Amino acid sequence: MLVTKQTFSRPEFRFEPANRTIPLRLGYETYGTLSPARDNVILVCQYFTGTSHAAGRYTPTDPLPGWWDALIGPGKAIDTDRWFVVCVDTISNINFHSPTVVTTGPASINPATGREYAMDFPIFTLKDVVRAQRLLLDDLGIRRLRCVLGPSMGGLQAYLWGRFFPDDVDKVVAVVSTPMMRPSCLMVPNQLGMDAIMLDPNWRGGDYYGHEPPTRGLLLAFKILLTETRTDHWAESNFGRRFLDPSFQASPNPFLSFQGRFLVDAEIEKTVVQRMQFFDANSYLYIAKANTLFDLREPGEELPQALAHLKMPVLMIIDESDLMFTREQAEEALPHLPQGRLETYDSRNGHLSCLYETDHFAGRLASFLA
Repeated sequence: MLVTKQTFSRPEFRFEPANRTIPLRLGYETYGTLSPARDNVILVCQYFTGTSHAAGRYTPTDPLPGWWDALIGPGKAIDTDRWFVVCVDTISNINFHSPTVVTTGPASINPATGREYAMDFPIFTLKDVVRAQRLLLDDLGIRRLRCVLGPSMGGLQAYLWGRFFPDDVDKVVAVVSTPMMRPSCLMVPNQLGMDAIMLDPNWRGGDYYGHEPPTRGLLLAFKILLTETRTDHWAESNFGRRFLDPSFQASPNPFLSFQGRFLVDAEIEKTVVQRMQFFDANSYLYIAKANTLFDLREPGEELPQALAHLKMPVLMIIDESDLMFTREQAEEALPHLPQGRLETYDSRNGHLSCLYETDHFAGRLASFLA
């Protein structure tokens, strides 16, 4: 399935909490064919470090397809022979420097100054992200969505669609995502990741453009993120307590040197470094901040009241081994969703199973969509 990146723009977009209006430009991709009545649309929302490249390839020789290609395509759980699927780059996408990402964020040029916004970029929420998606769909002539779904942060966006645009959504699916952001998840990985970046001397208060970027802080932020999204079982079965270099030639003995390393640390770092060429540190700060601000409640509301607004069928798919969004949280929310449903599986490998072990839930997702 070959796909093309497309671009949506608005000369003025108002960020609600900041009450500021700036130009907005976002990339998006579509899969399948839009029906003449424009009534077969599914919106897939990206996860924290994802992009709008959810499926297919840009060219036949691309080494890797989109991040949910196992689920999106002809005959797959999200069947593009039936559904027209849309996926949009988030505001402040972390992969700002990727040639296939289109986003407006702190690394974008502020037309009023001719320089990067940096920390003058408005603080935004995931509700702002959803509002931008609504505007894109308006441009495409799409009023109603058969389903909004996504993994992790994509699930948070799906809940927001159900809460604030209930008349526009038939169904909501949140994979490894619950409709609340607990203090533990607020801190790890979000706030700790922000702290790691801002403690790097090269961050320079966010004004590092044209200088050495805060690579060490960004690396630490992503190591915190990756550690939280895996499990002890995953680490033990893949690395155990093995040394990076048992001969102690390339890496010293950890018993004798602080520079000595275990294999688990080196491999997690290697995974992060392979992707860091596209990352922007300030963009990480802003999207992590948006996650910490996630809340379905309006002022004066309790969570049960907010959840009662999601009157459409809502499917929560939870990995029992997830450290971030747990079965306990999902079960707490379930009685307050008028048509809520909970499906669980146990990959033993944690949060990232939503991307790499989709066979655990593909059949249940397809059944719910049908």
